Amino acid sequence: MKNELINKMDDYMISALKSGDSSAIDSFLESYGYDIEVVNNIADKSFKQITFSLKGQLNSQKDEILLEKVTKYFQDAINKNIEKPISYLRNLVDSNQLAFGHRNLEKLTSDDIKELIKDHNLLDILEKLENDEKF
Repeated sequence: MKNELINKMDDYMISALKSGDSSAIDSFLESYGYDIEVVNNIADKSFKQITFSLKGQLNSQKDEILLEKVTKYFQDAINKNIEKPISYLRNLVDSNQLAFGHRNLEKLTSDDIKELIKDHNLLDILEKLENDEKF
């Protein structure tokens, strides 16, 4: 019975969606005793949860990309011995309460740099790195 109803609903919804008539779906559900207001509330809640989750995943990916980019800038600055970014990184090391014990910045790994900068405004750091004169 349940599978038969699901198959009928699928066929009916696909047909209604193809014709662009969403009210037909409401009528179909009502004919099987569903309260459209309850169905719409469940659909709205589900949509909001999925949207929130997707936004969180996108923001997480954006933060990870930004973190990688800033880390690469600092590693390049260390390798090329560029004074201003190194000075900024040294200030981060000095102010970090995790006590890295890395006074020699050349020994910082990319994970160390990520740990140093992860709680800072990465966009601000990136802008400063890209506009080197602001350091």
